[in-house]
Amino acid sequence: MQPNTHAEILKEGAYTWNAFVLDENISSAQLAGADLSDLSLRRLNLVNACLAGANLSTSDLSQTCLADADLQGADLRGAILNGADLSGANLTGADLRGARFNGTNFDSAILRQAALAGTDLRRATLTNADLRETDLTGAKLFRSNIKGADMAGAYLSGAELMEESSPSSSGMKAAAA
Repeated sequence: MQPNTHAEILKEGAYTWNAFVLDENISSAQLAGADLSDLSLRRLNLVNACLAGANLSTSDLSQTCLADADLQGADLRGAILNGADLSGANLTGADLRGARFNGTNFDSAILRQAALAGTDLRRATLTNADLRETDLTGAKLFRSNIKGADMAGAYLSGAELMEESSPSSSGMKAAAA
């Protein structure tokens, strides 16, 4: 099946997409470079999806399962991913500025060199995440769990860290301002 076919089915909505994934036994949706901006993509099953270089800006991906997805270089500016599962996802070099991640699961995700400036990461789970060289300037990390996260070389200027996410209690490997 062609990647553009996957994108067209995805645009039909969660019910159609999730039924398609089950019926066709899709183990990895091919959506690299797809323009999925400004869409409601809530509650989709995109486990192992290839979304490298995809445009997901200002889309609503709340409660979508993107576990182990490839989102390298993806544009997620202004996207809503509240309650989404991005565990094990590769977001290397992704542009996530202005996105909302309230309660999002980034357990063991790779966010190396990602742009997360000004993002809302309240109550997000970032345990064991790779945040090396990530721009977290002005990010809100209230009650986020960053235990075991590697933040070597991360930019934290103006980031708001409180409670579980504070460097003294988080067990993070390194942090740089």
